[in-house]
Amino acid sequence: MSDEEQKPLENEDTPTESTPSTESESDKVKKASKWEVFFPSRADESRDAIYIASFSPIIYFWPSMLVFFGCGLFQKIGMFPPDSAIPGWLAIAIFALNVLVIVQDFDQKKFVILILSVTVFMMTFWIMRMKGLLIPEKYMDWIVGLNPQISTSAFLMFGLTFLFFFIWGMVRPLFDYWRLEHNEFVHFIQPFGRDQSIPRQGSTVAKEVPDVLEFLLTFGGGSLVIKREGRTWARISHIPFLGLRMKAIEKMLSETRVTFRNQ
Repeated sequence: MSDEEQKPLENEDTPTESTPSTESESDKVKKASKWEVFFPSRADESRDAIYIASFSPIIYFWPSMLVFFGCGLFQKIGMFPPDSAIPGWLAIAIFALNVLVIVQDFDQKKFVILILSVTVFMMTFWIMRMKGLLIPEKYMDWIVGLNPQISTSAFLMFGLTFLFFFIWGMVRPLFDYWRLEHNEFVHFIQPFGRDQSIPRQGSTVAKEVPDVLEFLLTFGGGSLVIKREGRTWARISHIPFLGLRMKAIEKMLSETRVTFRNQ
């Protein structure tokens, strides 16, 4: 699915709101912090810049991390019988869903086809069972007899492994991020500093959602595409909360600021 919310940055036919500012008014503009890459910026605040970053795909695995920790803790306190396969099936199902996010991108059309295919398969299976047309009994007994028991220690070790890589993936955006300013878009790679600068004039920003599952797992996330003169200059992928961030980005880019300094 491609959900583009394109925002023209400079248009001679469209008047822009000019907001002159002096040094005495500078305190009204909130200073941006690169820690904001983790949280959406408030759209009702005037800002000098907005920070965004591309996150590692490990952010999509937070359901697996929580399920492995949860199953391990619930099994440890005795909420599941020692020989129960329910925690194992649950952990495998959630992990398989997370892997599917990495393997295949489902745009809106593909996602609908996926849901319909699963629905048709389950209805067909139910009808065949009602009519006694299932696969030979010995194969059915083998499938039903699968018992993926996972020990409490294994659950917790898998959870800790996911947590380690999750923290690693969350630290990276602090060293590789974009700063969207009123006059330019700057890419930083720390500790080296500025890596790329794109002038705001003549540029556009667009929100894209290449995968519905990614959109859901990152709470409205997606990709931010910067284009200029018909060419894509940057594609910033795996941005969580992008739908909320777009409001702040559009507000900032709709303002033109002129700063007067006393010599």
